Amino acid sequence: MAQSRRKFVRMLAVLPALAAPWAPVLGKAKPKSPQRSKDGFGRLLAETLAGASWTETDKISLDVPDLAENGAIVPISVESRLPNTSRVLIFVEKNPKPLAARIHFRPGTDGFVSLRLKMNETSPILVIAESEGQFFGTQRFVRVMTGGCG
Repeated sequence: MAQSRRKFVRMLAVLPALAAPWAPVLGKAKPKSPQRSKDGFGRLLAETLAGASWTETDKISLDVPDLAENGAIVPISVESRLPNTSRVLIFVEKNPKPLAARIHFRPGTDGFVSLRLKMNETSPILVIAESEGQFFGTQRFVRVMTGGCG
C-alpha cells in the first residue's frame, strides 16, 4: 500500500511540469463575450427583447441620483404605471455585464422595485418594462464619482 501511495504522489508532482508548456496555448482560447464588444450592448438589448423595439414613455418613473458618490451602491427605484406590467429590465450600459436586473411580476401586482446597483463608471441607465407584449422604456444618465472626485 505504501509503494502505490508514493508512486501516486510522485505522479502528482510531475503533472504541473507536464502541463506548463500548454498553459499559454490554452489561455488564448477564450471566446469573446458578446457583451464586451463595441456593439455588445445593442446586441444584448436585441437578444433580451427578442428583436422587438421599445418606445420611450413617461409612465415609467426612474428615481436615481444624477451624481452617485459611490459606484458600488447606487440606489434606484422604478415604478411602472403601465397596465399589466409583467417584467422590468434594468441595463447599465458601461458595466461589464450591462443587464443589471431582471424582475418578473405576477399578474395583479404593482410594477415597483427598489434596489441598489453597482456601476463601474459614469453611464446611462436604461429601464425597460414589458406590458401586454410591448416594451416601453426610460433612461437617465448617472455620473459616478471615482475616488471622491468627479
